[in-house]
Amino acid sequence: MKASNLFKNFAAKALLMLMAIAFVSCSDDTNEGNGGDNGGGGDQDIPEGAIPIGGVVDQDLTLESGNVYWLGENLIVTEGHDLNVEPGVTVIADPTNVPEIVARGNFYAWGTQEEPILFTVPDEFKTDNNIYGAVWGGIMGGETTEEMAMTYVTVEYSGGPANANSEAVRLGKLDVGELLYSVFFNNNQGKLYMENSTVAHSGGDAIYVERGQVELFHNVVAYTGVTEDEAFNFKQGTTGDCAFNLMYSIATNGIKIGFSKPIEGDPQTNVNMYNNTMAFCGWRRDGERGGSINIEKGARGKIFNNLVVNGKYGTKVDASSDLNNTWVGHNYYYGEVDDSKSTGYVPHHGILPNREEPTAGDEMFWEVFNAACNVFDGQDILGRDDVEDPLFVNFDVDHPTNPNGEPSLELDYKTLDFSLRSDSPAANIGTTDIEPNAVFTEIGGKTITIPSPAEYAGAYAPK
Repeated sequence: MKASNLFKNFAAKALLMLMAIAFVSCSDDTNEGNGGDNGGGGDQDIPEGAIPIGGVVDQDLTLESGNVYWLGENLIVTEGHDLNVEPGVTVIADPTNVPEIVARGNFYAWGTQEEPILFTVPDEFKTDNNIYGAVWGGIMGGETTEEMAMTYVTVEYSGGPANANSEAVRLGKLDVGELLYSVFFNNNQGKLYMENSTVAHSGGDAIYVERGQVELFHNVVAYTGVTEDEAFNFKQGTTGDCAFNLMYSIATNGIKIGFSKPIEGDPQTNVNMYNNTMAFCGWRRDGERGGSINIEKGARGKIFNNLVVNGKYGTKVDASSDLNNTWVGHNYYYGEVDDSKSTGYVPHHGILPNREEPTAGDEMFWEVFNAACNVFDGQDILGRDDVEDPLFVNFDVDHPTNPNGEPSLELDYKTLDFSLRSDSPAANIGTTDIEPNAVFTEIGGKTITIPSPAEYAGAYAPK
């Protein structure tokens, strides 16, 4: 269905409205198309000129370039069909109804730098009170979703409370009332690709992959989680690469990876995490959790060339991980924080060095953390006085932490520049000797380029 072809004149608009009513009627029969308890739409006024979308669609659907669409209820494109979003599209979600976009076939949103794609809410809901999102649902895949691809896409103010019609509730991943994922994928035979995209102001996990192949590069995730949740949460059966991403003000971890509840066909969770920048992560999470990367419960992966600044904790490698196939090195940690709850960068609740009774022995710690970085030299933990400011182009490392989630203490990440200065001590700490997993290189008929590791730490090259 080419949506814009239906709106060239008044009669065509009337036709689409009739189609929308038909979609709603269909969804009323299945109860799937509704968002929250108020059914097919809330009391929010539809923006002038916006095209209503929603309901169950049993055919390919294209949202055409230049149009603004109003998502008043769940839009469900069924198995075997594609939802295509063209460059320059804006989708505004009803903030009173927590609607979701559910793609049970394929989802392709090919934005460009000149014509990005935006999924958002009305401007009056973009307030300080909503800085951590939870206004509308998000973009959801199901167990039949084969491919999801996004370039130059922004998903914001999503991750609202789940209701009985939520896809994650239908699949048994969340209970009613829990905060949704902004982007959800759940097929161990499927592919998720995101590049040059942003997920901001997310109530629940920004990007949650229950299983699937992932290639995720050059993205930004900011202001995620009210009191918990991650930027990237990779569960059982997830394989691939997560690299050159910025994670800013995340409630718990930048990246969490585990392999706890596999089903038939799930490969071991194995994700390479390299050249990511994580700043001010972990502070809204109570207890000894969060701050950078957490690998646990039988998962494996390589964690290298990452830059962690002012995180509540450093990399956690749990003793339940696949320790023989997990490798951590060439990361740069810096903490300019004054808080008794923070270790700055030392791993926690995992394998530990220099303890009388560590969870796993001292020897195993140094086998996993077997490459020098600015904190671990291969034999010992360096003192805090030895850790140097990584020297960002425009980011104040002295900015205070924000454990209580005060909007007034949040910096606008769009005004910051996390590129390293040319004289940064993190400019040449990385390794280029490790290959990406590269679990796929084609999606949606397009060939993607998987970036190789860089010699610097973090997501952005020195200037």
